Amino acid sequence: MFRLPSNLLWSCVVLWGVAGVATADEFGLASVERIARDMASKPHVPPTRVSKPYLDLTYDTFRLIAQRHENALWREEDLTTWMEFFPAGFLFEYPVKIHVVDGDKITDVEYSDHWFQFRGESAPLAKEPGGGFAGLRFMSLLPGNEHKTEFLTFLGASYFRGIGAGQWYGASARGLAVDIGLGSPEEFPRFLEFWVERPKADAPQRMWALLESPGVVGAYEFTIRPGEETKVGVSARVWRRHGIQKLALAPLTSMFMWNPETQPADDPRPSVHDSDGLLIHRDDNEWVWRDLKRPDKPQVESWPVQNLHGFGLMQRDRDPEHYKDDEAHYHQRPSIWVEAGAQNPWGPGRIELLELDAKHEGIDNIGAYFVIDQKADLAESIAFNYELTFGTTIPWGHQVAPVIESKVREEVGQMRVKFEVPERLQANLEGLIAGTRCSHGKITSVDVAWTDDSTVEVTLRYQPDEAQEARVEVWLEKETKKVSEVYSYRWKSGKENLQLANQ
Repeated sequence: MFRLPSNLLWSCVVLWGVAGVATADEFGLASVERIARDMASKPHVPPTRVSKPYLDLTYDTFRLIAQRHENALWREEDLTTWMEFFPAGFLFEYPVKIHVVDGDKITDVEYSDHWFQFRGESAPLAKEPGGGFAGLRFMSLLPGNEHKTEFLTFLGASYFRGIGAGQWYGASARGLAVDIGLGSPEEFPRFLEFWVERPKADAPQRMWALLESPGVVGAYEFTIRPGEETKVGVSARVWRRHGIQKLALAPLTSMFMWNPETQPADDPRPSVHDSDGLLIHRDDNEWVWRDLKRPDKPQVESWPVQNLHGFGLMQRDRDPEHYKDDEAHYHQRPSIWVEAGAQNPWGPGRIELLELDAKHEGIDNIGAYFVIDQKADLAESIAFNYELTFGTTIPWGHQVAPVIESKVREEVGQMRVKFEVPERLQANLEGLIAGTRCSHGKITSVDVAWTDDSTVEVTLRYQPDEAQEARVEVWLEKETKKVSEVYSYRWKSGKENLQLANQ
């Protein structure tokens, strides 16, 4: 039986039918869509911040506020999922509303010190009015664990991140990105409100969310499945209040500082990154791999897509010796793979990769997302769905030879790319050749050599022209069919004011 905390932290709400939205037993994505549609017809109202004492918290004093694990929601009922909360304050200025959907009842989760420990200098805030929740996190029993552990968090704007068994948090996902990667400031939509379904035995955890910013309003449904890998199904519908230059679906963010090729002399760690490459599955079963970099100046690169199957920021290098960091555990950071949904095909668009400089590894400087071709009328909503996988395995359907090593020497016009050929392909590769293409300049020579029983190395020479930069790509093929990933490289000429390289 569902039990309410004894200190009246809940208030029952059965007003969906009264408000003309939906009855509680019908609550679902359509209910949030009706709220979002109505909100989108009205001007944006700036959100209210938590009170000043919470905003005045420093990094150190904010960390003194911790969850009371013994009071995790649903812990006493020993359900498959527990829920805990994050306090608003410090950098998290805007509180969110959280509700629980339980059969024919919807209840509000009330903010109080029941959920948190206020330790040390933060103690006076325990009863301070004007506080709130910044977000929430889910806990469950992951394979190989003795106790329930955190596996998915929603915290800050529309950010959320997950892990599977034995993994450490790394790259993050977002609900939506607006005007990202432009010269003007980016608009950051926020999740304002969450409705969390009480866990059901042998069923995925479900949650709904309302997203809003000056330019957009959206209704979201999340279907959550923790395990060896954590999978999050996303179904959404978005309304635009005004014209938007760039609407980006399924945005991902990560961090890349260096690999052995760019390791600084004053740091003993060969590699520092949450992700090491962008992988794209597009059109006629083409898989594109692009190594990540930390540029001196912001740069955006795009790949056109007619039919997107999936894309992701991947962490392929799993050798702990390549990181030598027993605290950060970069070798256990998850890849994030986005599988585009068939229910609402995304249509033509482009995958973009945003790379920024970063002063330290605590800053996300990598973004990847799908930019839709916005031909729909502003009055029309945009519906889409996809599934996110936080994990360490290769995406489903990946049957080609992956890129395992690359080295480019622009000063001498040479590129070397090594592919690992899966055993199932090795017996039928007679007549294997390298395919190449470049957007500018010309490729003057190509050599293909088996370096051992399972790897093939391609060496090419490239001669740039007057273009400021070019995209140079190479892959393995047999009888015009690609049997490897396409290695994609952004080749710079060394000139200033580099432009976007588009295929």
